[in-house]
Amino acid sequence: MAQRTLLAVHAHPDDETITMGGTLARYSAAGVRVIVVTCTTGDLGDVRDASLLADAAGVGGLRQRELEAAAQRLGVSRVVQLGYADSGMAGWPNNRAPGAFFGADLGEAASRLVEVIQAERPQVLVAADETGGYGHPDHVKSHQVAVAAYGASGAARSSKFYFVRFPLPWSREFVRSLRAVGIDAPGSAPCGADAGPEVTEIGVPDSYVTAQIDVTDYVASKCAALACHRSQMPPDSFLMRIPPELAARLWSTEFYSREAGPDGATPGERETDLFAGLANS
Repeated sequence: MAQRTLLAVHAHPDDETITMGGTLARYSAAGVRVIVVTCTTGDLGDVRDASLLADAAGVGGLRQRELEAAAQRLGVSRVVQLGYADSGMAGWPNNRAPGAFFGADLGEAASRLVEVIQAERPQVLVAADETGGYGHPDHVKSHQVAVAAYGASGAARSSKFYFVRFPLPWSREFVRSLRAVGIDAPGSAPCGADAGPEVTEIGVPDSYVTAQIDVTDYVASKCAALACHRSQMPPDSFLMRIPPELAARLWSTEFYSREAGPDGATPGERETDLFAGLANS
């Protein structure tokens, strides 16, 4: 088997760390080539600390720099930026602005990702699920683009394809645990953004999850990478206020559903390795 390669597709800078930072760090430490594809520049992100923009090329440039710093913390081998503009939250006029990701032609966007897949030949492809976590237009579009690219990548198609999942029991425990220590976690946690009044919580039924990855040894790397995204997660944000001992418990496992490829689990159990079932994995 050629060098193991994992390719993760996400919408904005910081999504890679929030959703699967521990997984990226774990596989990188194990010698896997880890590729992160970010679909948008995140240029509509709210930057409360204007001093961060002093020597940056706008919000998008700042967030690209933060992404690169976080990727270094996680051991990511390569970061690829597809270059679309941030579309903003659902219903914003920016959803259909020229160059915005949400309004981009699906085939054209998928072709950009196919080029990366063909160059990298990952055995494992990971993307957001069909909910986009909490319905963010760019998250949903990144899911659609990844699915389309998986189908169009021909001989370079990955052996296994996973969606990131937030099981509801875990998501609810996350919010309860933060509130128990006085952190006013929004109902949409563990997402780092306000999902809007119509979203009271995020997550999917526990039965959707087919893989759970133990990242206990990489929680510190994930937290350090989160801190790199300072424009979106300043020190007073709820994710950055989680006490280390609580973070160690809440972030110790990351969850996925296997959508294609061999089942590497013991019957009746969840996979514990995204490469399980592959030759010489």
